[in-house]
Amino acid sequence: MKKESQLEPGLLNTYRLLSWFLVGISTIQTVSIYLRIGIANMVIHPLWILPFGNLLTLGLLYWPWIRKKTRRFFIPILVVITTVSSILTTYLTSLIRANPSTAITILVEGRHSLAIPFELYELSFVLASWQLIPVLIIPLIMVAWQYNFKAVLAYIISSTLLDAIIFLRLLRQSDVFISAISVTGVLITRVFTFIVVGYLVSRMMAAQRAQRGELRHANQQMLGYTLTLEHLATSRERNRLARELHDTLAHTLSSLAVQLGAIKALWGKDQPLAKNKLEDAIVTTRDGLDETRRALKSLRAAPLEDLGLELALRDLAASAAERSGAALTLDISKIPIELPPDISQAFYRAGQEILENIVRHSNADQIAVKMAYQSGTLTLEIQDNGSGFIPDDLGDETFGLRGIQERAGLIGGKCVIKSGPGSGTTVRFSAGVKSE
Repeated sequence: MKKESQLEPGLLNTYRLLSWFLVGISTIQTVSIYLRIGIANMVIHPLWILPFGNLLTLGLLYWPWIRKKTRRFFIPILVVITTVSSILTTYLTSLIRANPSTAITILVEGRHSLAIPFELYELSFVLASWQLIPVLIIPLIMVAWQYNFKAVLAYIISSTLLDAIIFLRLLRQSDVFISAISVTGVLITRVFTFIVVGYLVSRMMAAQRAQRGELRHANQQMLGYTLTLEHLATSRERNRLARELHDTLAHTLSSLAVQLGAIKALWGKDQPLAKNKLEDAIVTTRDGLDETRRALKSLRAAPLEDLGLELALRDLAASAAERSGAALTLDISKIPIELPPDISQAFYRAGQEILENIVRHSNADQIAVKMAYQSGTLTLEIQDNGSGFIPDDLGDETFGLRGIQERAGLIGGKCVIKSGPGSGTTVRFSAGVKSE
């Protein structure tokens, strides 16, 4: 069995559901025996056939503490409890049905305590062995789901040996060989069935694990490629702006220096001409200042680096509301943890795209932006009362929304879009974030 303590996705909930099924079946069997025989007529104490093992398994499945403490032994413990309790309960139930008045000493004294022909007990136990096939297939599937085919074979061998030992213990006498032959066919059928089922389940789970690994690797590569392209685009844009700033500022200062030199030379000789040159220098200075400010504004660091995610989203929302003439409602809580760069970037770009779509397409007069961190999940919700659209009919004009959904997938989050014609749009972008 593998050493990882991480449970396979869906295993815990499935085991809980199947355990409820086992508890239900065991309870029905117990109640039927009580109704048929009556507690007063039972020499075997009623507690012997209560489904204690299944109830214990169910309790452990809902107890997170024991799962954390046992770690990689959690599933083996549950499988052992389920298997042993199922075998014992099934045989004890068959024992009571065969002869309700028998004493529990049958487990110790053997055939001499029987009040009815031995053949009836033998038939009852063989039928019980058949009943164990659907019951034991549940822990078998859990083993195949969580582990590999070697673990499946180990479970089949151990459960079959345990069944045979208990069977022979209940019927230990001189003609036990006949009993063993009668149950051999049942055990062979069960082993063959379990091997087929266990192999199929383990193979499917192995293929699923491989696909998950490939998908995880592909997502990591895609995220890496996306971040690389984004950084490359940012670097190229900043280099372009730096060249523009250099050309603008350098040319302005160079021209200004020539003009000031001419003014200095003309100031004592031809003041009217010098004043004209001074006016030209002032115009050149103002033009250069405007160009420099424009270039500096484009060249400044990204809003996330300057302001952080909360303030950057506030600025985006305020700008969008101002451009669209909409009333703005803000509810952006302080994030109590430090966000990884890819998470911050994804939320900022998502908010930027959503707000830009509102400005361009929604015709909304109300915009609500809410962001909160709760229980390890960061959620950004942006709502407008605009014209809306049908999310299933996303076309080229809403390509940005598709990009937001893809970006959410890259960080392990999700993007939910709710909209309808004339009913506005709500976009909820969320992702799990672990505190450092």
